[in-house]
Amino acid sequence: MSDILTALFGGKTKARILEVLLSNPDQTYHLRGLAQAAGTDSGNTSKLLRVLVDGGVVRALPDSPSMRYAINLDSPLAEPLRSLFARAGSLMEDLRTRAQTLAATYIAVFGSQAAGTADALSDVDVLVVGELSAVSAQAAFKPVGRQHHKSINVVVVSPPELALQLSAGSAFWSSVAAGARVDLKGTWSDVAKREAVADTGLGLRSLPAGQGGDPSVD
Repeated sequence: MSDILTALFGGKTKARILEVLLSNPDQTYHLRGLAQAAGTDSGNTSKLLRVLVDGGVVRALPDSPSMRYAINLDSPLAEPLRSLFARAGSLMEDLRTRAQTLAATYIAVFGSQAAGTADALSDVDVLVVGELSAVSAQAAFKPVGRQHHKSINVVVVSPPELALQLSAGSAFWSSVAAGARVDLKGTWSDVAKREAVADTGLGLRSLPAGQGGDPSVD
């Protein structure tokens, strides 16, 4: 869990409970099951749920003799919260930790996960700009995928190849350039300075690239 979310929600427990509910919007939880998934105790979970239910963020569904809980997708806060946790939750923190172990100029998440529009079934697209093999990069992020039950697609490109792709000015790369990204290691300006790609006019945006073609983006 990121320090930002911990600070915003007044502690890791509150943030983690919200993250579990937001990451699984189609799932309902009994109190004990939610507490277990969040790694906390039932007492703290119950207190937080009362606040969230009263605020309309969480739905309480009768399931005799107890209740089940789920995120309330009709709440005006649901989508902003889902976007926030998608970009700054524990998945991103674990990806960022792994990214630091790779000898790459720049690593970022792009696609739906970066935009905050991913759902429980969405893949996670990771761009790695550097002189390393796709096999080693994929292997580095594989444990994170297992831990979070996510399929992680890693796209590796060398800085010269990235510059070449940018200079081609394809519609695909332009659309990706205008999209969202979450930096895991370095910044796009690091790539721009190294390869002078800033001259393409695309600015400091996230630009995943592939060898010999345009990779699909979730």
